[in-house]
Amino acid sequence: MIKNEELLCISANGERIVFDSVASHTATHFKDAPTLRGVAEELLTGMKLEGSLIAKDVDMGRIIGNSDVVGIDDTDDIVYAIRQNREDQGYVPFTKSQSSQPSSLISIYLVKNDPVTYELASTWIGEFESPMFPQMDNATTESVPYWSKHAFVWGASVRGLGNWGTSTYSSW
Repeated sequence: MIKNEELLCISANGERIVFDSVASHTATHFKDAPTLRGVAEELLTGMKLEGSLIAKDVDMGRIIGNSDVVGIDDTDDIVYAIRQNREDQGYVPFTKSQSSQPSSLISIYLVKNDPVTYELASTWIGEFESPMFPQMDNATTESVPYWSKHAFVWGASVRGLGNWGTSTYSSW
């Protein structure tokens, strides 16, 4: 059972889609991109959901907002910070040199909770496929090369950073 469960919508085949409205990645992304919730509802009410896990991106055929992960190079001003509600991921790269980029992709991560309910554990604007961060236990051989060339745009996911602070140090 999700602690702060909120019903998002019902899928095309009658599955309930819920999310934690306070402490989830979904809640954080909905706060960062206010139009994302409506786009997620539009997508999910039209989908027939099957299986225990659905993790993918979908092209909505129009610009739906801005992706906060961008390509970087040696000219970028990079800092490392902990993203809101993601303390388990540790410090990750942010660029202060670039802006978010328009995207037509929405990514979804749905987990089947019971016979008629899926939890929208995360959703965001932009592509789904990126390897885990290099410092995480489930990092892959692609993690360091990918995150050495990509970063989050500063200001999007660090709202409410609080006492976590930032660093310009990278242990990768």
